[in-house]
Amino acid sequence: MEIGASEYAMHLRNGMKADSVYLESQRCQNTNQKVLNRDTLEISHLANNREKIMEKIKHTAMQSATSFSDMRAGILKEVREKRGQYGYSDVVNACGLSYAKLYSEIEERHENERYYHADGTLLTKEDEIEWLDMQYDQEVAWQKSCARIAAQGQAFQGNISEIPTKEIEELENIFYQAKDAYRKMYRESGQVGGQLVLQNFVFGNSRIYEALDSLGSMA
Repeated sequence: MEIGASEYAMHLRNGMKADSVYLESQRCQNTNQKVLNRDTLEISHLANNREKIMEKIKHTAMQSATSFSDMRAGILKEVREKRGQYGYSDVVNACGLSYAKLYSEIEERHENERYYHADGTLLTKEDEIEWLDMQYDQEVAWQKSCARIAAQGQAFQGNISEIPTKEIEELENIFYQAKDAYRKMYRESGQVGGQLVLQNFVFGNSRIYEALDSLGSMA
């Protein structure tokens, strides 16, 4: 069968058109594949970033200005529920125990993990211990202030003849003795697998506690 020139030209045009459609289809497929690959990569990066962000959030430690006083108050609440009341010796012991407990939490937290400040910078164990020491210093200053104000009030009302200035000034040493004693107890309990519990230690002269208890300045 003979094919005329016009038929051959038409066949050629149809073939070229088919090739053109095929090439366009391939280009579309390649473009779509590139877009898919790019989107998949972006999703993967987002997922990885999300995991990193969630991990950092989980390991962000918020340093509360009330963490020490809250723990001390909780310990004294338990003492009051058991005995009906507590004295100034209990306050001193509760502060020492609170320090040791928070110190142990810091060490456990940093044993195998990295932690961060709220701004994303690295939070070290030394940073947290420094913060804890500052809280303890503030607690000691606050307790002395409360005792002094209570003494002034009692003297003004005529309930005491004079303000026990010497006893109030000795408070600072008493609180730091408690801090050292409970830190030692924490180290020893860690060695034998014991627990940190409130003790009935008496730091300083018992006369100091009698004077402070009479002021009703416990907090």
